Amino acid sequence: MVERDSVDLDDLARLSGESVDAIRHWRDLGLLIGADVSENVERARLIRFAERRGIPPDEVARISADQGDMLASFTRWALQSGRGSLYTRREAAERCGLDTDLVDQIWAAAGLLDQPGAYEEDLEALQLVATALKFGLPVDVLLQLLRVFADSLGRVSDAATRVFHLHVHEQFRVQGLHGAELLAATQSIADPLTGLIEPAVMYFHRKSWERANREDLLLHLREESTAPGELVRAMLFVDLSSYTPLTEAMGDAAAASVVGQFSDIVREAAAAHDGQIVKQIGDEFMLAFPTARTAVGFGIGIRARAHAQPNFPGLRIGAHCGPVLFREGDYYGATVNLAARVTSAAARDQFLITEALRGQIAGSGIDTTTVGSRSLKGISGDVELYEVEPSDRHERLIDPVCGMALDLSVGGAVHLDWEGTDVWLCSENCRDRFLDAPDRYSHTASG
Repeated sequence: MVERDSVDLDDLARLSGESVDAIRHWRDLGLLIGADVSENVERARLIRFAERRGIPPDEVARISADQGDMLASFTRWALQSGRGSLYTRREAAERCGLDTDLVDQIWAAAGLLDQPGAYEEDLEALQLVATALKFGLPVDVLLQLLRVFADSLGRVSDAATRVFHLHVHEQFRVQGLHGAELLAATQSIADPLTGLIEPAVMYFHRKSWERANREDLLLHLREESTAPGELVRAMLFVDLSSYTPLTEAMGDAAAASVVGQFSDIVREAAAAHDGQIVKQIGDEFMLAFPTARTAVGFGIGIRARAHAQPNFPGLRIGAHCGPVLFREGDYYGATVNLAARVTSAAARDQFLITEALRGQIAGSGIDTTTVGSRSLKGISGDVELYEVEPSDRHERLIDPVCGMALDLSVGGAVHLDWEGTDVWLCSENCRDRFLDAPDRYSHTASG
């Protein structure tokens, strides 16, 4: 252990995992200042991080000389909890009564491998881990939870910092601020906003904890006869049927706006049908439902919501039900794999389900039509699939370039008479792309 304000080059090198020569060089550049060990270890981490990303220490020093100490605020935010003394990982294990190898596993699961030592706050967290183990929580289960905490909150932190940088710092820069003036303006907003983050995280955790406990109540009431770690769920995937041509035609920013709109209607429909959004990858959502009926209700509902949008891409939806493994906040197994493959087999505006799921909704009044047996990638044997019929079919004009379904009543669509065929496009941009390569798109144009 090294106390604050008593550090020398050898101690700082040992605690940061750097060589004495590197520490001396960074000190001579003015990047390591004072005698505070915690601050200088954090500064060393930031210097090495920047170097790994292609910005050498000499460049960091040059920018700091021009714009002010670039490391100061980032070091301060990292140390705002008051970290106190710094320990090696082995020392931390001894103080908490944990095996060193276990602490190494905990460090990896918690995403702390880039942190050279353990601070007082880390010791407190390790004590919590030790307490959980004393109450009988299995090590592998505990490590699962730590990975979920680290990964989920990592996304929260990443989103918060990226949003601030793009929409505050960059806006100041566009307005003409630069150097120390830009840094000062950014910090004047960042400092008060930073204090809002942890209360917000706690608020949303409480709300999600309430929802999770309601679901847990049902598990206790049903006491399903499944193996430990296994649940019975209806798994559903939904994506935009023309996302790739949409992105190509409209650009990343416009396509991202459409995905944002899609995300809103997914969440609305999920809330209405007891659905859990497991994850989103690009334009695809994976959801879990307690029953087949709620899954089908969601599929019907989100298709109706999509059709209600004035100009919106079509959806592909697929679902299957059965046993799933729950690990690290996610679902795994053959049921999930089959649901994903069913979705891949769906055409635009088509909602496909398996025979197993169809049997679960018998007598519900939901109409289904067989589409026959399909060979699905990675699935042994053909799979009998059924289409969930919409309550009313919406025949809409489709932009042949970007795949957007058009509502002519809202205006904005562009008409083109192409070789005697009426072609409707969502914008002048799509019209120009059509005219540049009519052979590519004319086969999908309808009059």
